[in-house]
Amino acid sequence: MFIDGIKTGDRLEITSAGKAYVSVVEAAGENGELTVHMPIEYGKLVKLQKNEEYSVLFFTEKGMLRFTAAVSDYEKADGFNFIKLNLLSEGERVQRRSFFRFNCVIPFKFTLDGGGAPRDGVMKDICGGGIRFVTNYDIPKDKRVSCVAEINGETLCLAGEILHKQHFPKSVYAYQYRIEFTGMVQGDRDKIVQYVYDEQRREIKRIR
Repeated sequence: MFIDGIKTGDRLEITSAGKAYVSVVEAAGENGELTVHMPIEYGKLVKLQKNEEYSVLFFTEKGMLRFTAAVSDYEKADGFNFIKLNLLSEGERVQRRSFFRFNCVIPFKFTLDGGGAPRDGVMKDICGGGIRFVTNYDIPKDKRVSCVAEINGETLCLAGEILHKQHFPKSVYAYQYRIEFTGMVQGDRDKIVQYVYDEQRREIKRIR
């Protein structure tokens, strides 16, 4: 069983009904039982249901490992909230590149391929692979988007292709887009990944 490759501090992603929640391993026990921090979304604890099966992806020194797991119990210790995860499968290695996605509210400026004045947008989530953002500008799907944003006190220039577009005419922001970063400097990607991890840990501490 690949559980031997999982240790305290490893990051994980729990998928429920198509939605992914980020967490961190607190302790790896025997017989496929793990103690992990209860996931947090928008500053609130996400209490996953007991005895339901979830897909869990672990990011370890030995690579990405995926298991089927179920929540067996909840506990609170030293001001932190935890869930007990029982691994139900033998586990498998995952070769694809994947990133944690962090919900956020980050105002930023963007321009379209071909120039033009900077426009306003708000990032709703971010990961090492791309962002989801809202704006009141209608962007053609074939346009490349270049973004300038403050991440962890640094100004990063990010660019990518539009993967998905939604229109919400009655919302404060009429359009929502998801873009995938392309041609990105690895150092900038690493800064984003580190930002996501740091913010997740801050969220855990805030909920104590």
